[in-house]
Amino acid sequence: MKKVQINEDELKEYTAELEFMFKNIGVDTWGVGDLDKVRSFLLENYAHAWDAYTRVVSVGVYFPAQVVDELMDGPSHTYHAFYDIVNARLNNISLSVANWLNAKGYLGFPVPASQRMGADKSTAVFSHRLGAKLAGLGWIGKNSSVINPKVGPRIRFISILTDMPFKANEPIKAACPPDCQICKTACPAGAIEGIAYNEKQPLTERFRFSLCTDYLWQVRQSFGKEICGKCIAACPFGRSKYVLSIHK
Repeated sequence: MKKVQINEDELKEYTAELEFMFKNIGVDTWGVGDLDKVRSFLLENYAHAWDAYTRVVSVGVYFPAQVVDELMDGPSHTYHAFYDIVNARLNNISLSVANWLNAKGYLGFPVPASQRMGADKSTAVFSHRLGAKLAGLGWIGKNSSVINPKVGPRIRFISILTDMPFKANEPIKAACPPDCQICKTACPAGAIEGIAYNEKQPLTERFRFSLCTDYLWQVRQSFGKEICGKCIAACPFGRSKYVLSIHK
C-alpha cells in the first residue's frame, strides 16, 4: 500500500473521527501503542510479519462484573455466553477500524480475538496483552492478564495494527502490591507462580501453561466447556463491592 502523507491537523481530525466511531460501536476504552518500542520482541516472536506496522490500536470492552463474580463459585454458563458475545463485538470493531484505516490509505491488520495457535495453543499472531500494555490501558499482572485501573482484569482487548502515525500513549506503571498473592491462591491449577511481570522474563517462568490447560480439560469433562477465570474474578482491582463483602 502506498504511503500517505499526513499533516498534524489531518492526524487530529482522523483521531477525532476514530474516537467518534468508538463511542458509537460499544468501545469502553482505547489507546495507541508504539510498536517501535518493542521491535526486537516482535522480531524474536513474529519474525518479520509486522515490520511494516508502527502502531497498535488497542480497544477494550468491559466484561460484566457480576458475570465474572460467578466464577468464584465455579464455571458459569453465563460467563461462557458473554465471553463469545464480547469476542464477537471486538472482532466486529476491529474489522470496522481496519477497513476505515484502509480507506484512509493506511495499513490496518485486525488481529482476531482469542485466537490461539501452536501445539499447546499458547501463542497468537499478535499479543493483545502487549498491545493493551503499550497503549497504556493497563499493566500485566501476576496472573498474566492485563489489569485495567478501573475494572481490573474484567476486560477483553482487540488489536488493530497500522502504519498510521497516531500519537502513541505511554504505558502505565504496574500497581499490584509486591506481596499480593491473591490470584496465585485462587488458581485451582497451581499455574500462577505469583511473580511480578518482567518483560525480559519468559512467560513460562511466571505462568505454567500446561497446568492451566490440563485443569481446563478436566473442567470440560465435568462441565462441558473449558472455563475457569478464578484468577480474574479474585483480583481486587475493579472487583465488585458485593463480592468483596461475601468473600472476605
